[in-house]
This record gives sequence, C-alpha cells and structure tokens, in this order.
Amino acid sequence: MRRGAILVGALVIAAIPLACGARTGLGADIDVGAPLDATSEDAARVPCIPGQIALTRARPAVMFVLDRSRSMADTIAGRSRWLVLTEALAATLPSVDETMQIGALLYPLRTGGQSCDVPKSPDIALATNNVNALITRMRALGPSGATPTADAIDVAGKAIVGFRAAQTARALVLATDGAPGCNASLDPRTCRCMTGLSCTAMRCLDDQRTVERIRTVAQGGVPTYVIGIHGSRDVEFSDVLDAMAIAGGRPRSGGGHRYYAATSATELNDALSSIRDQVSSCTFLTTSVPSAEGSITIFVDGQVVPFAPNGGDGWRWSDEANGELLLVGAACPSPDTEPSIVADVSCETRDAALDAISDASSDAESDAAEESDP
Repeated sequence: MRRGAILVGALVIAAIPLACGARTGLGADIDVGAPLDATSEDAARVPCIPGQIALTRARPAVMFVLDRSRSMADTIAGRSRWLVLTEALAATLPSVDETMQIGALLYPLRTGGQSCDVPKSPDIALATNNVNALITRMRALGPSGATPTADAIDVAGKAIVGFRAAQTARALVLATDGAPGCNASLDPRTCRCMTGLSCTAMRCLDDQRTVERIRTVAQGGVPTYVIGIHGSRDVEFSDVLDAMAIAGGRPRSGGGHRYYAATSATELNDALSSIRDQVSSCTFLTTSVPSAEGSITIFVDGQVVPFAPNGGDGWRWSDEANGELLLVGAACPSPDTEPSIVADVSCETRDAALDAISDASSDAESDAAEESDP
C-alpha cells in the first residue's frame, strides 16, 4: 500500500505532539539569543523497520507560558484573572504531577510600568513533581508590565525544542488575557493599537510576529495550545487568539473560537482539564516510521483505526519524524485503560518496487526464451 493510502489502526488516547528529532538523550544547553531554526534537525529521523511494532504511550513534557501582564489584575467574578489562573492550575495539575514533566515561563520579567523584558530561561525547568513549585512561583508574583508574548514564546520554545528525552512528547500551553505587544519596530501611525490611549510602538499589536514565532515552534515539532482569559464581552482581539491557536497546530475542535476561551473560572478549569487530558493520554510512539513508498496500519486490540490527518475520529501524525502518533476522538481511550496498540509497517521504496518489477520481467523473458528453444 502506498503512503498516501495509509490505514491506521485504532490507537486509543489523544494528546499533544512534539519532538522534532529522534528520541535519544537529553537536550543540550540552549542559546536563547539565537533564532529558533525549525528546519534543522539535530537528530536522525526514526528509521523504517518492517513488521509489527508494539507502540508505547508517550510521557508528556509541557511548558506553560503564562501572561502576568498588568491586565491580568482585571477581575473575573470579583477575583483577578491571575488568581483565577493560579487556582485553576492548582486544581487541574496535581493529578499529573508524577507523570507529566512540567515547566513554566512567566512573563514579563520585571514589575512596574510597561516592562517588556522576559526571562532568559524558564522560571521552572521541565521535570516531574513540579506543580507545587509552579503554584508557589505564581503566588509570589502579581500582575504587572506589558505583554511581550512573541519573546516569551521564543524563550520557552527554544527550551522545550531543545529538550530531548526518550519516550517524551512535548507541547507549549500559552495562557494570555490580551493581545501581544512590545515590538519597537512597529509604526504607531499605521499599526493596530492595543489600547484606546494614544498609541506608541510598544502598544502596537504584535500579532504577526507572535503568530510566526508560534508557527516556528510548531514546525520544530512542538505544538502550542492557546487559552484566552478574558471577559465574556471582551472579544476585540479574538481573531488574534484564533490565529495563534491555528499556528500552534492544536486549535480547539468544534464550532466557535479556535482557542480555548476562558471567560469564567469554570471555563478555565474545563480548558485546562481538556488540554491536560489530551497531552497526557493520547500520544503514542513507534520505533519504526514507514519509508516514502511504504505504509503503516495501526491496530488497537486487533481493530484497525482510520488515518484522519484532517480531523475526525482516528489517528494522525503529531511528529512523523520522531514517530509520534496522536489518537483523536473516539479512537482515544480512557487514560486508565491499556489497550494493545500495534503498527504494521512496510518499508518498500520506489527503487525496490521498480527493481522487483524489473526482476519479474527479466524472469518472465528468460522463461519464455527457454520455452522457445527447440
């Protein structure tokens, strides 16, 4: 079967995709000052090994990118958005504290005024048992400063793209309540302004650069889930949040916004729970990826699941080069189940196929010649 006609069996658990290279070793130190190059893979692609391969569930690594700008002091039902976000993370993450590697970058860095600085590295490095450290850090800081989302994504993206660990799938979760800013190169006379006040370059909407940073990280093998924390009537920049969610490769399914809208504490808890379950439950790893002319069929408990690259129930590649598969919809089983998940991989190449045809033709001609001899 050719690669374009891939059938994929029933894998059971949906999650978050990630790593760009082969799953070998931990990542080296990262130069956060250098641009992120999603096209250069520093590790080899997972090879093609024909036969039946048992798949293993990926261990998720998630970097939270948390906006603590001044507007996060605005309230939701009488409590600041920052406090609501802190409490939602404290409620949803303990269940995965020992199984999910969690890191965090809180931005901007300095307090007061219109600070656009971001940390040079994440506040909390990726590791298990990090929930208490994250919540303690959030409670120690309050909302302040501007919204340098593009630079925050750049630093967090480099940290997690550079994180290499066996059996690990990676993702970013961006939680923000407003439009990105802090791009001094924009022209306040022509830009879309973030506020109703007199516009300055730093208050220009920095949407294009932010979307491109998110897209670059996704192309490097790490998707971004976007949570928009805002009031129910505050929809002025919903188009920007939608664009960021689409660029991140993990937009919310269904109608309405493509980002996870959180206009109340309940919605925020629901959004975080949904993302948590996707990341922790439904990514699987294969040690064999089919060649260009090969094929792969996925079986869950002996049943074939359809290949669904454009949505719907089934499976799709979350990072093909790294052998990561995402189970979607009904194909994603309950986290407490352990189904048998097997990939049947073919490694046929075009040259091998042509050689086989040529050999068969030569054999047929030889047989015909022998039969024609008197």
